[in-house]
Parts: sequence; structure tokens; C-alpha cells
Amino acid sequence: MLKFSKALSLAPLAFNPSRAMCTQHHWFKPAGVDTGIRVYNCPARRQVPLILPHENYITWYTCGPTVYDSCHLGHASCYVKLDIIQRILRNLFNFNIVTAMNITDIDDKIIRQSQESGRNWKDISRQYELEFWSDLRKLNVIEPNIKVRVTEHIPRIVAYIEDIIKKKCAYVANDSSVYFNVKQFPIYGKLQNLNLSEPENAPVGQAEHHQKLAALDFALWKARKSEAEPAWSSPWGWGRPGWHIECSTLANMIFGKSVDFHAGGMDLKFPHHENEEAQSCVFHNTRQWVNYWMHTGHLNIKGQQEKMSKSLKNTISISEMLQDYTSDEFRMACVLSNYRNGMEYSDEMMETARNTLKKFYSFKSDCSAYLTGKKLGSNMVSSSILQNLNYCKSNIDSCIRDDFDTARCIGVLLDQISSISRCINANPSVSDDNSLINATCLDAVAAVSNYIDNVLQSFGFIEASGNQVINAQDNLDINGLLEDILNTRKLIRERAVSDKNKVLFQVCDELRNCLRQNGIDIKDHAQGSSWNLIRNRN
Repeated sequence: MLKFSKALSLAPLAFNPSRAMCTQHHWFKPAGVDTGIRVYNCPARRQVPLILPHENYITWYTCGPTVYDSCHLGHASCYVKLDIIQRILRNLFNFNIVTAMNITDIDDKIIRQSQESGRNWKDISRQYELEFWSDLRKLNVIEPNIKVRVTEHIPRIVAYIEDIIKKKCAYVANDSSVYFNVKQFPIYGKLQNLNLSEPENAPVGQAEHHQKLAALDFALWKARKSEAEPAWSSPWGWGRPGWHIECSTLANMIFGKSVDFHAGGMDLKFPHHENEEAQSCVFHNTRQWVNYWMHTGHLNIKGQQEKMSKSLKNTISISEMLQDYTSDEFRMACVLSNYRNGMEYSDEMMETARNTLKKFYSFKSDCSAYLTGKKLGSNMVSSSILQNLNYCKSNIDSCIRDDFDTARCIGVLLDQISSISRCINANPSVSDDNSLINATCLDAVAAVSNYIDNVLQSFGFIEASGNQVINAQDNLDINGLLEDILNTRKLIRERAVSDKNKVLFQVCDELRNCLRQNGIDIKDHAQGSSWNLIRNRN
């Protein structure tokens, strides 16, 4: 049940460098509705209650890709994990989540790729942006409601920077670049646990660090280095936005002065998210811009210490992975790792995910066999099944509310399906009344099957729930299947002729009638049989 929090609204922040640093790492509980969910919060260094300023409505901003190359599994693990959490909030808690994502379509890496390849930077960014959305669809990741490209909002970014300069928290360097002055923001470092009084964070000379006043100062605007670079006009000269300012500006354009969730990989916590929070708090004159920062763990290849990264040249593409494993299998690997945990990609990890999915496939098959009378089962009592189901539901709810502990959810579900499958596959007793007793469990077994389907669908699995739609062109060779059926039917007909077996002739006729009822007409010939689709079965 949602509860209203009486937390005080955030007071404006006085940007005084002499302000005591004791509040540097504090998280301010927002006013609003307590959802009963607890989420890990990096400024607080602990789990905190998820409180929404607007009941049943969530704003969510995700840092999108820099589109200079193909995505790899490190990106995939981040976006799949975030998709799982968003689906849980939508499907299990019925929250209306409005999601937004930026596309960084201008950057040093894009410019470098353009210079090295001789291609226009716009062509490069559009190519890899399209590939990115295609990869997300292959992984069954729901696309954000709102997509924004950086280059389409340069004037907004310039205006945003101007406001920060007016508040004396940014300065223009000699080369016309603009830098955020970290020393003017006393609560800088709350995400990363930095202390600005440490010697390595002290101010440095202008000749060092590209004319920055201090090592931690970061670029809001990058001056153009040459006429060949893409650039836009600004009050400080031609240039382009810094990396961090784009997300702050675009999120402000969409959601205003506060965002419920802001998400990305663990590697973005510092400096990207730290810098976003700082400049946004200055712009909005507040102590807290994002209420819940959400960071997903890194993915690395087993045996390697480093995360999977293009710069380290240790990547595996999404297409390469999908040649060996399905999107559901990769999603299960993500579910089993929890969103904040790192993942070690290996065949062992993927086989574990595959075998876990097989258990759900097998359970679905057992339920179908039981509900259609093909299996009778034994020792099944409807009241016990429903009681265990309620216990399972309660456990799942507790796991989800505990910082989205999906790995523990899967363990609870596996215990539930194991006990049901064991009873379904048990040999029935010789009692004549056994089938009648078990028949009273049909509704209970169906209820369990429905619940398992609902949870798996809420996690974003396509096939595990058994409700997938088969695409004949992509997943099933209809022609080959029918030819195999007809060849088998031909063997049965030949045996029927040689043995003069009326029963086998009847089997052939029943198979032909069954196919006809499903829209496939069979014609028998001297040398075999042919088939064609019935255009109008009415």
C-alpha cells in the first residue's frame, strides 16, 4: 500500500564555498508517496524508501550511447537490467513510468572516427544509432518514450551553460572553453564520496589541465580545435557541448527541476553522473536533482579483470552472442546476477541461464500435459497448492521490494515449480478414485501456471512463459516440417497397403483431416503426396 511521506521539500542551496562539508554525502528524502519498495541509493550509501512525488507516476532518464561504433554485451547487460526493473515497476506495481534517453551524436570519438574513416560524422552517428535501436529490439528491451539527440538541442544547452556562468559556478578559459568550477559547489562528490579538501583536489595553475583552475573542474563547452571540426555558435565562440551538460539540459527539458530515477552503468557514476548532479543542482538552485541514481554492474569476460570496453578491445558484439544464445537466455543471466552486481561472461554463465530457462519450459509442458489429461499426477491437493502459491507470491513481493532482488525471485519460483512438477510426474496410485481426486486440482495447477507466466512476462521473457508467437519465416521451417509429416504418412500408407491394415489406413485419413482443419490440404498421388494452403476455410 502506498503511504504519504511528510518529508520537507528541498530548500534552495546557498552556494557558499565555506559551507561545512558535513552535508556533502547526505540524501534528502523527497516528499510524496512511500511505495513500500526500498532502493539502494549511492549518496546515502544504503537502501532507502522509494518515495514518489506523484502517486503512481515515475520519471526515468537513462544515459544513452555515444554512437561511434557498434554496441557490445557490456552495453547490453546495462540496458537489459534496466529494462527488467522498468518492467517490474510497470507490470507488478502498475506504475506509469515515463522514460527518456539521450543519443550522444557528437563527441570526440565520433569526430575521430570521422577523421580516420573519411566519412561524414552525421552518417556515422546515424548508422550506429539505428544499429543500437535494432540491437535493443533483438534483446526485447522496450524503447524509451522519449528519444533526444544532442545536436538537435544545442541552443538549449548554450542557454543552460549561460545560467551556470551567471551564478558564478563556471568560467570561460583563455581558449573559449567553459568549465564548471567545482570549488563553488560545496556538496560536490556525494555520489563518489570525494573530499574536496584533499591535496589532489586542490586548485592548480592555468597552464596545467588545459587551462582549468582545478583538476576536478569539467568542461561545459569545448572550443573548436580546428576549422575541420563540427561546431556550433555560442557567446564564447564556436564549439560543442561537453559530455555531462547534455544530459542535464535534456533531462531538464523533459522532466523539469527534478527526476525520480536517473540510470546508467556503474562506470558513469563518476565523473558523468557526479557532474550532472552538480551542474543541475546549480541550475535549479536545489540540494538534490535526482532522487534515485541507479547504476548497473559491469560485465567483463571471465578471467579478465577489466570491464568489457571498446577502448580495451575486449568486446563481444550483441550479434555474436545471439548466434549462440537467445535473448531470453541472456536476460536470464542478467536476472540471476541482480542489477548492481557485476557479471563474468562465459559459456558456464550462459549455460546456467539456459538450464534455468529449461526448467521453466519443462514446468510449462508438465502443466499443459496435466491440464489436458495426458498426465494424472499423484499426491495433489488443491488447498495445499493454493496455500503454497500464496506463500510464493508473498516471497516474490518481498524480494522485489528489497532493491529488485530478481535472483532470489527465481529461486522462489524454482522451488514452486519443482514441487508441482514432482506431483504431476508421480505415478498415480491404483485407486479407482485417484483420477477424480486429482481432477479437483486442475484449477489450482492452472492458477500456479498463470502466476509463473505473469512473473516471467513481467521480467521481459518472451518464451519462458509459453506465450510466444512463432514467426514462421524466422523460427520455423513450415515447408520442411510438412514434408517430414508427409513422408512419415507415406510410410504408414505403404505399411497399410502391404499388410492390408484398415487401422493404419484410418490413421492416415485422420492425419489428413487434422491437417485440413488447420488449413492445409493434402492430395495423395501414386508417387507420394502434395499439400497446399486452403485460402478460405469458411
